[in-house]
Parts: sequence; structure tokens; C-alpha cells
Amino acid sequence: MRRLSVNLLGTGGILCALLAVTVLQRPAWAQQAARPPAVSATPVVLGLYNWIHSTADSERSFPFYRDVLGVALTRSPFAGPAPANAAPERIRPISNTPPDQLLWDLTNTQGARFRNVFAHAPNTPFGLELSEFVDIPRDTRQANPWDPGASSLIFRVRDLDSVVVKAKASAAPIVTLGGAPIDTPAGRSLLVRDPDGYLIHLIQASPADIAAATTGDMVVGTSIGITVADTNTALRFYRGLLGFDVRDTRRATSAELRLNGLAAGELTQSVTVIPGTAISVVLSQFTLPSGATPAANPFRWRIQDVGAPQFQLQVRDLDALIDRTKTSGYRFLSVGARPIQRAFGRFVFAIDPDGVLVEFVEAAQK
Repeated sequence: MRRLSVNLLGTGGILCALLAVTVLQRPAWAQQAARPPAVSATPVVLGLYNWIHSTADSERSFPFYRDVLGVALTRSPFAGPAPANAAPERIRPISNTPPDQLLWDLTNTQGARFRNVFAHAPNTPFGLELSEFVDIPRDTRQANPWDPGASSLIFRVRDLDSVVVKAKASAAPIVTLGGAPIDTPAGRSLLVRDPDGYLIHLIQASPADIAAATTGDMVVGTSIGITVADTNTALRFYRGLLGFDVRDTRRATSAELRLNGLAAGELTQSVTVIPGTAISVVLSQFTLPSGATPAANPFRWRIQDVGAPQFQLQVRDLDALIDRTKTSGYRFLSVGARPIQRAFGRFVFAIDPDGVLVEFVEAAQK
């Protein structure tokens, strides 16, 4: 559960982050971060296996990531090392998806069939995964960057112009006003959609980013973006409960509003980092002008809904974390908030304040 599973990001499991516009260098005019909620004295998050989002059709969606960004299929992290003579990874046919009661309990999808695609983006320390549910009702509403609960994948790339050419050749819809990359504090950027309408933020990598990349592939780094209704409420979950580190809070520029398809309004972003990693998660809070159309429309994600965003976090002391999550008033997706047991670990899904699905994974003891 550690890569893009379709591996869109990496390693597998169930787990775009939409709107997060990562800002790794703080401009001089950036606002001072407000004091975030107190963090737990005993961090329980150890890292990120995969970032996952649900798709309507894996065979249609994955080629976008492969052809535009060089993302590759990969083996499930729980399958162990591949044999020397292993065949190339393939997308499992939807017909080869037997019933699985444990999966139904984990995801609250009684009777559904499911497949996931594990993938890995170059120079990315976590997996990307596409999950696909069939034989169950699912919503297909595409997220606007300003909708609470929207998410995006943020790719810093070696040559933005060539990636944009490939994205346009794939008929990817462009969200950014004007339809072309624009200059932002993070670098020249463009926001597009994948074949499901999921938000993909493309950024021209800096010379330092390119020099630091361990391979010469197009993607030199990957981050995650989440749109929230209220930053402080979101931080009570991510910092207070899970121990994410808050690195910066700033007000975005007018160019960053246009990047996200808005001619006016306000955008405040908080850059957080997942414990035990250098992985950035950008929390974005939008304020739209009065009477703006379309208005912000919060999501209440079900895991089968197309575009449903999912963390797959590696944790320790799972039972204690479940108790703390309940005591703090947060909801669970998994039936009865009970973790399922696999040979390789225990898994349970919680729900953040904006409907984003957060899977807690406690690896089996070796």
C-alpha cells in the first residue's frame, strides 16, 4: 500500500488533493502561521504507504498518468519482492474480482466488487493507487478546486511545456483561467483534470528540485493537496490527532486564484508534512466572492465515488489511535470502526472533517 497503486503513486492498498498548490519556498510577504492546535505528545503516524483516489475505469485512467507523466505500474508492497522471472505488472481484469467480506467491512461497500491499480511516480517516496468499485451506486461529480473535500496530486516536473503538450494531446480539461501555464510563487503552473476529472497540478520544477532528483525522469517530486472548509478544524485532525507538522501558512496570490479557475476571492494555504517523511500535504481554504457561481459544494465522500481521496497511513498502536479518534468525535467508514486483519497487517478507515478518507494501517509484526 505504498505506491501509487495503479500504482499511481506508489505502493498499494486502498486508500488529488485538489487544490493544493504547494509552496516550498516562502515568499517574503507570506503571512505568519497562526498557532495550530496542540499536537499529541505521542505521535502514532510513521509514514505514508499510498495516496489513493477512486476511478470509474482503471484502463481508461491509468494511461493518462503513464503517457503524460511517466508513472509506471508496480507490485503491491504487501506481495513481497517480485521473483526474478516475474512478468510485467498488469491491470487486473474487472472480471477477476471475487467477493471479499473483509473488504466490504473495511470500506462499507457490502456486495461490491473492487480492484486496485498500484503505480509509482518517479522520485516519489509514496505509492499512487487507483481504486475502482463496481456493482454499487457511485457518484461521479467532479470537484472544483474550491469545494471542501476536493483533492489534487501535485507533480513538479522537469519540463512543464512538454508535459502540457502531452496533457493536451490526451484531451485533459484545463482548469486554469486562460488555458495556459501561469507564473506563481511555486513556479510556472497549470491545473488540469485526468480522465475522471480528478485535479492534477503541474509545476515547473526549480533547478534545485531537478538537481536533487535521483533519476532523470519527468516527475521530480510529488505532493498532495486537500481543500478544507476551515483550516483550524482540519489541523485539529491532522496536527492534533495525527501529528502532522505545520511548516507554513500563507495567503495565495491572485495568480494562484487564476491557476485554480477563479478570477477573484481569497485562498489561504497551510503546508504540512506527514510524520516520519518529507511528504508535503497542502491544506487550502478558499473564500469565494459573494454570489460566486458555482458556489463551494462540500463533499461527503463514499469510497466508491469517482475521485474519492484516500490516505493510506502507516501507524503504530492502532487500537489506541482508534480510541483517540472516537473520543475526539471523528467518524469511521469501516463497519463498527473495527479494523480488518490480513496476513500483512490491520486496516481501518476513518473520515477527516472534510470527508477525506484516512486509512490507518498497522503492519504485521515480523
